[in-house]
Amino acid sequence: MRSLRDYHPLVSLLYFISVLTLSMMTRNPIWVTLCFVFSGFYVVRLHGVKRLLKSLLTFMPMLALIVFINSYFNSLGLTVLFYLGEGKPITVENLSYGVFSGLALFTVFLWFTSYNSMLSSDEILAIFGKRLPTIGLSLSMILKYIPDTIEQGTEISLNQKAMLGQEKLSNSQKAKFAARMLTVLLSWSMENSLETADSMLAKGYPSKNRISYSRNCFNKRDLRMVLSFCGIFILHMITAFSGAIKFNYYPYLTWNGLESNRILLSGAICSLILLLVLPAMLDLFQWFIWRRILKQEKETERRIKSGIIIYE
Repeated sequence: MRSLRDYHPLVSLLYFISVLTLSMMTRNPIWVTLCFVFSGFYVVRLHGVKRLLKSLLTFMPMLALIVFINSYFNSLGLTVLFYLGEGKPITVENLSYGVFSGLALFTVFLWFTSYNSMLSSDEILAIFGKRLPTIGLSLSMILKYIPDTIEQGTEISLNQKAMLGQEKLSNSQKAKFAARMLTVLLSWSMENSLETADSMLAKGYPSKNRISYSRNCFNKRDLRMVLSFCGIFILHMITAFSGAIKFNYYPYLTWNGLESNRILLSGAICSLILLLVLPAMLDLFQWFIWRRILKQEKETERRIKSGIIIYE
C-alpha cells in the first residue's frame, strides 16, 4: 500500500472509499473475511504486527459484547445450541451473524487506521481545497483532531503518572484521576480551537482572494490508476448486486448467490480479490523495479572496480 503514496492523494482517497463500501455493503462471510484479512495485512504493512495485535486485543471485548447482545436479544435461527437465561435460545445463526457483524465493524476500523497513515490533512486540503474549500477544511481538521487528541491525552496521562509515581490508587482516586485528565484534555481542546481560529483569521481565511497551494499534480498516470480500480469497483458492484453476494442468516444459513449465474459469481469474487490485492501488486511491482535498479548499480560498481566500463 505504500506505493499508493507515489500517486495523487485523490487516488488513495477513492481507493479507501471503494474498500470501505465493499466492507460495509454486505455480511456475506466470504466478503467479510476477505476484507478483514486484507485490511489487517495492510495495517501490518504500514505499522507492523504489534499495531495489529494491539488493535485485536482492544477489539476483542467489543466483539464479545456484540455477539452477546445479538444472541441475547435476537432469538431467530433454527439450529439451537443451548438456552441462556429465561429460555432464550442461542443458535448457530445468531452467533454467526454477531461474529461477522463485529468483524465487519473491526474491518472498517482497520481501513481507517491505514487511511490515517496514507492521507494527511494537507493532502485532504489539496483534494478539496479548490472545489470545496469549506468541506475540505472541515474534513482535514476533524481527521487531524482525533490523533492530536489521543496524543495529547497520552502526554497528560504520562505527566500525571510522573507526578504520582508508582503509588497505587483506590477506585475513588482512579475516578478522580480520570476526571482530572478529562478536564485538562477539554481545556487543552478549547484553547487549541481558539488558537486555530485566531491563526486562521490572521492568515486571512475569510478572504475571497486567498488561494491554497498544493504541490500535488494530477497527471495521466494518476488518471490511469483511478480508471483501473474504478472500473474494477463498478464491475464488482454490477456482478455482486446481480445476486452473487446474497446470503441469509435466518432462519438458517444459506448462500443464495450459489444458485445464481456462476459466471456472475466468479466475476464478483475475482473483482473483489483484485481490488483488495491491487495495492499489494503495486508494492510488489515497485519492489521488482528497485531490485532491478540495485542489480544494475552493483554490476556497474563491479565493472568500475575491475577497470572495465562498458556502455550499452
